[in-house]
Amino acid sequence: MEHKRLRVTVVDMQPITPAVGGGRQRLLGLYHALGADIDCTYVGSYDWPGEPHRDQQITPGLREIVVPLSSEHHAAAAELSQRMGGRTIIDIAFADQVHLSPDFLRVAREHIAAADVVVFSHPWCFPPLADALRDDQLIVYDSQNVEAVLRTSLHDDLPEAAPLLDRVAAVEYALSRRADLILSCSQEDSDLYVRTMEVDPFKLRIVPNGAFVERFLDDAKHDRIIRRRELGLPVDQPVAVFLGSMYGPNVEATRFIAQTLAPACPSWCFVLVGGAGESLEPESIACNVIIAGRVNDARRDKLLLTADLALNPMAAGSGTNIKMFDYMAAGLPVLTTEVGARGICTETSAPSGVFVEPLEQHPTRCAELLASLPFDPKFKDSVRDFVRQRFSWERISGALGMLFNQAAAGHGNQFRHRIRVAMFSTWNVTCGIGGHSVHLAEGLIEAGADVVILGNRMDDHQSIGFENDLHFPVLRVWHWDNTHWRDSVVDLLGLDAALRLSKPNVLILQHHTAFIPFDNVLSVVRAARDLGVRVVLEMHNARHVSAEQKTLLCEAGASLIAHHAGGLDGLPKAYVNDSRVLPLPIYMPRNVNNVTTTYARKNVLSNHTIIGGFGFLRPYKGVLTAIRTLALLRNKYPSLMYHGWHSRYAGGHSDEYLRECLREAEHLGVRDAVEIETRFLPIDEIIANLHSVDAVLMPYEPSEEGASAAANIALAAGRPLITSCSSIFLPLVNVAWVLDRHAPDAYAAAIDHMLSQPELMEGMRNRAAAWAAEHSYRLAAETLLRAPTPASPIRGNAI
Repeated sequence: MEHKRLRVTVVDMQPITPAVGGGRQRLLGLYHALGADIDCTYVGSYDWPGEPHRDQQITPGLREIVVPLSSEHHAAAAELSQRMGGRTIIDIAFADQVHLSPDFLRVAREHIAAADVVVFSHPWCFPPLADALRDDQLIVYDSQNVEAVLRTSLHDDLPEAAPLLDRVAAVEYALSRRADLILSCSQEDSDLYVRTMEVDPFKLRIVPNGAFVERFLDDAKHDRIIRRRELGLPVDQPVAVFLGSMYGPNVEATRFIAQTLAPACPSWCFVLVGGAGESLEPESIACNVIIAGRVNDARRDKLLLTADLALNPMAAGSGTNIKMFDYMAAGLPVLTTEVGARGICTETSAPSGVFVEPLEQHPTRCAELLASLPFDPKFKDSVRDFVRQRFSWERISGALGMLFNQAAAGHGNQFRHRIRVAMFSTWNVTCGIGGHSVHLAEGLIEAGADVVILGNRMDDHQSIGFENDLHFPVLRVWHWDNTHWRDSVVDLLGLDAALRLSKPNVLILQHHTAFIPFDNVLSVVRAARDLGVRVVLEMHNARHVSAEQKTLLCEAGASLIAHHAGGLDGLPKAYVNDSRVLPLPIYMPRNVNNVTTTYARKNVLSNHTIIGGFGFLRPYKGVLTAIRTLALLRNKYPSLMYHGWHSRYAGGHSDEYLRECLREAEHLGVRDAVEIETRFLPIDEIIANLHSVDAVLMPYEPSEEGASAAANIALAAGRPLITSCSSIFLPLVNVAWVLDRHAPDAYAAAIDHMLSQPELMEGMRNRAAAWAAEHSYRLAAETLLRAPTPASPIRGNAI
């Protein structure tokens, strides 16, 4: 039977090509390559007169149809603009004026009728086309900004605009209610939809803006000086560049550069690219400013590659600034405001080479950056790696296509009564429990539930990528301070709104004593139970939760889950039946044998015996002990090596510990046999790499954690596992070799015995595979969904 291709129609009132300006770049980036099984047709128009009808295949998966608006439509827009002080308002008036362009409406209706998925990019086209939509179609609002907020900020100084602004709010509200999915550019925009329009959080997905990052891969072939001469730029001056289309906040930024920044930094040459610079009065422009104006893509990229520094001094705006991704894709250090970095990074989470400063500090910072030229070469790799991992159109478009396929397949009536689950957890940061929550959420989906994430605010945290926020709805309702460990707190008002609007059947609360104070945990449980939501509290370090605290949680109405047999100790018998022990589940990639890595390929072809390790680069993970163990075995096994995947831990002292480990390896004469990978790699890649080692060693120091997610990853790889006697490994005594003594010679003896007993190694591999199959996330999700509902909570004094 032939696979049915998904048909997607996207509607807006602008063309895609040429992709100048953030809006058109987003359209091209999002829809250029949704997938080999998806046909996407874009229907747009021109917001200026005199252009012809256009129908072209932009990419193999994206067709662009542009229908000109009628002369009557343009005349009506011009007359309204004149009444609004000359401001461009054809977009926000489009819903009420587009009846004057019947050709546009006819073409849009034709392609909507043939679609499985209908996307409104901006809300302007929705009212006149709402009656063309069918219940069996997946309706998507691709929000480039929260228009009600943005347009008010741009036009509320004009009393005559009040009716138009009211109409904007009404149009966007209506579309947000009709849409099955809302794609927002940033977490801030998602939160705004919840706060200002009370949108059902299950509709929300964050699809960041991005850049075509691969286009700069061959820039090293070209000489910067030659490029500057070709472009007419000075070769003896540092060059700072700004990209900005004709858009209010961009115009303000160019004015700041030309009138404030440039005079304060006469040694820099400032190049303003795009329509915003053309709006400046010539007499207001400093002599060290070049107005490059509107340019084609090739010239824009050449200008970026000649520059030393990129600027983004934005003082207003919503969504994310796409220019930031172009800057970073070109390998440029960036000086930006917090507004300019919105939805991308903060001052503390920015990668090396991105400087987030208040606008008033930009002149001083520019002078400081001039003094530090030439910049650290690591800046280029840092900013490029950052944008490739998080904001690559090449990756985002394909991931969005997967979301459309999944959402369209689940849009039928048979999927409308799924269990709703809210999960309170760390999310999309380098945290083991955050990773556990991703896999559990996937298991819950397989088990018949829909999941919304109540995650920690990113504040000073750096996201590990865009995929998790795209595939799951996410609200940020608490702050996790894992730097100073004293300011973590729950936003109870935000939590209440999230629960009230999402209406979950179950709240799964990932509990760790390092997340939030206990009184906050109790408040979360009570808030959910007050709304009639069943609460399942998963304890990840149950030994640090006192019997009194466990009792209070049960009295408040929570069912407790522990990951080891002693986790429920001290719990009154009245609550034991409401709680249970559930070993930490194991994530099993569906295609681990198809995941290829440089390391895995290298080791398959080598004659080395490899002992692998995994876990954050922290002293208690025992990397020093592993190196000392290796040294004890090297004489007997000259080809023995240790390769550890130990990523740096945020807020820790990983670099210092790494230096200590490598010094010890040098001192013991095994430095050539030690490889430590410190990047935070995808779990599938980690498992594939561990799949190629002979055994995994985890000589952790004693810990009171509930269970080890790292050990489960080793078991998922099907490798023999040797661990310390730390209590976190006690649930694995029947599958791993858990030593009763924590010392290098004990580990060396165990590894020696295992390497000399092939049948022992084979038995350990088989036990690992069997354990992984019996403790999958799908099975754990089904268990959590069946968790008993306690009797009505006992109300005591609030804490």
